[in-house]
Amino acid sequence: MKKWGILSLKNKKYPKETNKIYDELDAFIFSHQKFFITTHESPDGDGLGAQIAFREYLFSLGKNVHIVNGDPLPPKYDFLDAENIINIADKFTLPVDYKDYSLIIIDTNTFSNTGGTYTLCKEWIKDFFIIDHHEGNSDIFASNLVLVHASSASEIIAQYLIRNNFIPSKKAATALYTGILFDTGGFRYSKTSSETFLVISWLVKHGADPTSIYELIYENNQLATLLLKSRMLSSIETHHQGRLIYMELTTQMLEETGGEFSEGELNINIPLTIKGVEISVLLKQDIGGQLKVSMRSKGDLDVSIIAISRDGGGHKNAAGFKSNLSFEETKKIVLSDLERFFI
Repeated sequence: MKKWGILSLKNKKYPKETNKIYDELDAFIFSHQKFFITTHESPDGDGLGAQIAFREYLFSLGKNVHIVNGDPLPPKYDFLDAENIINIADKFTLPVDYKDYSLIIIDTNTFSNTGGTYTLCKEWIKDFFIIDHHEGNSDIFASNLVLVHASSASEIIAQYLIRNNFIPSKKAATALYTGILFDTGGFRYSKTSSETFLVISWLVKHGADPTSIYELIYENNQLATLLLKSRMLSSIETHHQGRLIYMELTTQMLEETGGEFSEGELNINIPLTIKGVEISVLLKQDIGGQLKVSMRSKGDLDVSIIAISRDGGGHKNAAGFKSNLSFEETKKIVLSDLERFFI
């Protein structure tokens, strides 16, 4: 009977080059003893799930590890962190020997995109390693673990654990399942592959419960979430004969409904459920945060091209960037950029 690692890594989607960059991660881990693990600002299920599982793996090797994020985890993911192991950068007390720590960045390929963690570490961090699956910033691909064909960072971490014959706890298996479920849109997005389902089967085998995880993420909302969704849907505009839908998530909406920013972000996917809609655009701003643009698309419409041209990143069908301009100015820019798909 084939081992999981052999079965997975011989698939064409994981060529010999993948083994090489897994070796790069091995070398990084074994050349350091102390680690901070972080993810992008406004962390989501994928970044959080991958962090929690990878922390467990590093602990099994006798490493010193702290998870330090720029922003708190959304309340819907509290079940992943019952032990309160996730620290927030602006409230985290650095260890006395903090300059001996290296950094592992998960689910983003840009250090500055870690927000508060970047502010905390940028002046003294000596060495960091990136584990990611997004397009863009290709200069870092060779010396880090970046697999743009993977469905999620959690799938990459799971594949790495399988390769190294590591058996996750139920908590780690649940975290990785959560990450993959979130970043594949419930196994709907284009990067969901046969490898993804092999990993999912392995995680269920080690304790992940698909029913309870789905309920905790998607069937555990507050009334404020529904009110926020209503406000956002009322901002909808249609463009290009209904092929593009534009929507907003403003600080005023958040203040008036009491809804969570992280919940509102998910509504970008709603327009794509409408027949004929090919692109969904969401301009969003958290209270006290920066204006951001999220784009989703169907088929061969590659919105990552737009995001990368604006110093952002993402995937072919899911990408975004930040803006220092007003809502109205940013709206004009992104709609103009997207016209190329409708000429």
